[in-house]
Amino acid sequence: MKKSSKTKHLYTLNSSAGTPVNIDLNNYRVECVKTGQRKQFYHKYLFNLISRKYEGNIDLFRTTYVSRAGAPDKQQRRKQQIISRIQRLSVQLSNLKGELAEVESGTECFPLANK
Repeated sequence: MKKSSKTKHLYTLNSSAGTPVNIDLNNYRVECVKTGQRKQFYHKYLFNLISRKYEGNIDLFRTTYVSRAGAPDKQQRRKQQIISRIQRLSVQLSNLKGELAEVESGTECFPLANK
């Protein structure tokens, strides 16, 4: 009786040194940095995930991967999104107030900024 061999799905990713690395992502397991839990992905999904979120860098993926279980919950993520949006909008508001002051005074406070 012949045993079936596991199919290899080799993908080319970059290492942290920038050199290309051929790696078999079929049955590849990665460990979550926060929970320590090992997780397995479908090879095509894993390749797309590393390419999209980790710039194709397998070493960066290995050292910074956080699973959904280790990630903050929905309320915490939403809170962070709102805080960053408030900060971004307050910067925009202060810039607009500065522009208004320039228009009202008739002088440019930052003459090199418009060039």
